[in-house]
Amino acid sequence: MQVKKNSLYLCSLNYQIVFFKMNDIFKVEELGVCKNVQMDKKTAFTSFEFKSGDECRNHQLPLHFILFVLEGVLEVSCNQFENRRIKQNQMILFMRASSVSVKAIKKSSIMVMYFDMFLCSCDQHLFKAYLPDIENKTYDFTPVEIPDPVSLFLRQTRYFQGKKVNCKHFNSLKHCEFFILLRHFCPRKDLVMFLMPLIGHTFNFRNKVLEKYMQCKDGGVDELASLVGMGRKNFEKQFQKEFGVSPAKWMLKEKANRLYAFLNEPEVTIADAMDEFYFNSSSHFNRFCRHFFNKTPGVIIKEARQQKMRKKK
Repeated sequence: MQVKKNSLYLCSLNYQIVFFKMNDIFKVEELGVCKNVQMDKKTAFTSFEFKSGDECRNHQLPLHFILFVLEGVLEVSCNQFENRRIKQNQMILFMRASSVSVKAIKKSSIMVMYFDMFLCSCDQHLFKAYLPDIENKTYDFTPVEIPDPVSLFLRQTRYFQGKKVNCKHFNSLKHCEFFILLRHFCPRKDLVMFLMPLIGHTFNFRNKVLEKYMQCKDGGVDELASLVGMGRKNFEKQFQKEFGVSPAKWMLKEKANRLYAFLNEPEVTIADAMDEFYFNSSSHFNRFCRHFFNKTPGVIIKEARQQKMRKKK
C-alpha cells in the first residue's frame, strides 16, 4: 500500500513515536521491524487514542479488521449498517473491502487488529463447527462483549508494544493467541454472531461482492453479477437473501458511502473522485452529490479541509 509523503503514523520503522492522521487508522502499515525480518503486513495490532468528535474513514479496507473499544464510545458505520454504537469493552469485525466510518462520541481508547486470514491451520476447521448455529440467522453487525481474558491479552499486547516488542513474529504469535482465547472464553452465541461473516456459508458470496464492486465501471447489476461469476437472476436472488435489499439499491447507496469517505481524504480533488468512481461528466457528478448529500463535491471537500484545520489548532 502506498504511503503519502505527508502522512504521519503512530510508529516509524526506527521506533520513533509520531502522531497519526485520523484518515490513516484503517490503512495497513508496518509497525516495526526485528533484526532480520520485516513485517509482512498480513497481521498486526495497533492502538489509537480518540478525542471526542474525532472521525476516520476508509472507503475500501485492505484486510479484515477487528476493532476493540477499551474506553469510551464510538459511532460506527460499515457498508449498509449505519450509526451503530460500540462502547467500552466491546469488539466488532470489519470485513475486507468494506466501507467504514468511525466517530468518537467521547474520548476513547481503542485497539485494532488487522489480518488477511487465519494463521493457525486449525482455526478455520474449528470455527466451521459453528455452522449449524448460523442456519436461519441474519448477520446484523452487532458488537459483542470482550471476554476478560481477551481484555488482559489486549493490555499485555499494548504493554509489549510500548517496550518495542512489535515485529512480524510477535504479531503472528499474538494473532494465534487471540483466536485461541476467543474460542475458549467467548460465549458460543456471541462467537457465532461475531465471526459469522468469516465462517458463514455465504461468506464467499459476500466477500466477492465487496471485492468486485469497486471494479464496476458502469455501476450496473449485470456487470457486478458477471464479475462475481453468476447469472443475473441467481445473483439478484442470492443478493437479496444476503444483503436484505436489491443489488441496484445497494450499489447506489454503497457508491454514495464510499464516495463521501473518499472526498474526506486529505488532498483529494474533484478530478480524483470522478476518476475513482467512473463519473464521465462534472454535471452528472454534481447531480449525484446533491441528490445523496445535498451538497456539491466542492463543498464536501472544502468542509473536510476546514475541519482538518480546526483540529490542528
